[in-house]
Amino acid sequence: MNIVLDLPTPRNEKLSAKYKRSFAYPSMKDRVPVILSKLVDLLYREKQNIINIYGEGAEEELKTAIGEISQLKNHVQTGKPFEKFSSSDPDTDIWNADLEGFIKNGSKLNYYEAIWLFAECYLYRKIREIFATKSCLNILDPFFYQKSLLLTDSLPAIGPIMTHMEEEGLLDTSKSLSQKQLQEELTMLLKCTLWANRLDLSLAGGTVEVQSDLLHQVRNWDDNILVNDLERVSCLLVAVENSSKIVDYVTDNSGLEILCDLFLADYLVSKCNVKQLNFRLKPIPWYVSDVMPKDFYQTVEAVRSSKNPIYRKFGERWQKHIDEGIWKVKVDLYWCLGKPYSDMVDSDPQLYKELSSSSLIIFKGDLNYRKLVQDINWDPITPFSEAIGKFHPAPLVTLRTCKADVICGLEKDLAEVMNAKYDDWLVSGNFAVVQFDSP
Repeated sequence: MNIVLDLPTPRNEKLSAKYKRSFAYPSMKDRVPVILSKLVDLLYREKQNIINIYGEGAEEELKTAIGEISQLKNHVQTGKPFEKFSSSDPDTDIWNADLEGFIKNGSKLNYYEAIWLFAECYLYRKIREIFATKSCLNILDPFFYQKSLLLTDSLPAIGPIMTHMEEEGLLDTSKSLSQKQLQEELTMLLKCTLWANRLDLSLAGGTVEVQSDLLHQVRNWDDNILVNDLERVSCLLVAVENSSKIVDYVTDNSGLEILCDLFLADYLVSKCNVKQLNFRLKPIPWYVSDVMPKDFYQTVEAVRSSKNPIYRKFGERWQKHIDEGIWKVKVDLYWCLGKPYSDMVDSDPQLYKELSSSSLIIFKGDLNYRKLVQDINWDPITPFSEAIGKFHPAPLVTLRTCKADVICGLEKDLAEVMNAKYDDWLVSGNFAVVQFDSP
């Protein structure tokens, strides 16, 4: 029997859906079943397309997969215990070892009583397992169709950003910008990619509305940035003394967000002496809209093949950065495990060492934030550098719109002021934090 407590998450405890007055509880109880139901509907709708791509053998496998997703929905709703994985995916042994570790520690392993971070990640790994155990559908991304639609809907929204960058000569290497303008334009692009993070298919149940005037809106949202380290970040990135910077970019969502990431990345390699930018992408379908390599390349190609000449110009630039190795796509298992980043130094020392050579690591989005701060219900004034535990490989910044009830690094009394004004300020996506840490 699952124990659900009519309490908020206690201070300094990890978030869990067993606390009824936390965001984790309605998220697991209401939001996750909607995501799974929409996924079943989508697979039914795309059945013929899937068979056309993956062959006749895919028909029976798809029927089985749909049944297994429906069963997974039932398991979530009834709080069934977690099961071990059996596929040949490279992360199977890691997941099974983690499950064993929780069991040895006496932890309850179900969707309500487990740590929310682990439970949510387990859910998406379970979706991957459904397809990983199939022959024809082994490489199917069940969220591909939703991400493709999001990309199509997002493309018209980036026109104003392109026009601005073109008119201001922001990518023209022959045109020098003053230090002040360099920093101002960089800050504007950082704000664009910060607020583009509001668009999240996993939080919206698979449906979002793309905002078309992001460039102008971000100028009015500064008061909604509760911790604002943008100046520290921009100073580091435009510093002239380091002429061969490496930036690691841990991405989040497809659609408008990755497009804004690409504008920022282009500016960094064109104007900020960044010699190499590593896009750290997800190895498996993750949280509905997270970027995998094929989504990344599809995005670049969609811009490159546009009928609009300014779009094509940007798309060609991006493809050139890829071809010349200035932009590198890197995929690591760790991003799709149920572990906080504080564990990385012990669990994946090789990745930690790679990140240690970075001039700046950019973390996008709410899940990355939760993994950084270990998904603990900190006192809101707890310093960010303390909340991230042992994770200090290099200077890093988190660009996060708040979509979960965990936060740190706030000024004294700010949380109380926000609580008095807004019931949902931590989960609505209407407020943000830009938090910087340096070893």
